[in-house]
Amino acid sequence: MGKLRDITDVTIRARNNGHCGVFTANDLALMLDTPLSPSFYKFLHKATKTGELQSVCRNIYVNSLALPDGRSVLAKIALLLHWDKFVYVSLESQLSYLGCISQVVMNRLTVMTTGRSGKVATTYGTIEFTHTKRLINLLTNEVYYDPDAGIFRATEEKAIRDLKRVGRNVQMLEEYFDAKHPS
Repeated sequence: MGKLRDITDVTIRARNNGHCGVFTANDLALMLDTPLSPSFYKFLHKATKTGELQSVCRNIYVNSLALPDGRSVLAKIALLLHWDKFVYVSLESQLSYLGCISQVVMNRLTVMTTGRSGKVATTYGTIEFTHTKRLINLLTNEVYYDPDAGIFRATEEKAIRDLKRVGRNVQMLEEYFDAKHPS
């Protein structure tokens, strides 16, 4: 039981010291000073079976005694899943955040990424990654950093262009523009 107790202690300590509370398998191995090996993955499986950890999605974990703040947890998971790619909130999630569409996006996060497109179901909701071929240096004036969420976000204009570029439903924007520019 010693190693299970250790993982509980280090994750709670990390959370209490300002960590977001979402851990990758690599994070946990590093925190326990253990190599990332098949036996470590077996240990993680055991830790989830006994309840010391909760599996959020593949290779992402939380401690049920020190849960992350739910406000931006999907953004943190998105950044961990595409840790080596540029990711920014856009499309419906950003337009909802900015108040450009009346729909409130719940339990879903739409992001643009220089990585692969795809959907990832987590215990906190679904993250939809949409690939962009745009170079990062061309995006600098079209995105801004949100320190509260810890992720980049598209400007209103960029989110609308992204929505059109990927062929999404733009009818929801008509109400916004009609209200913003009455005839």
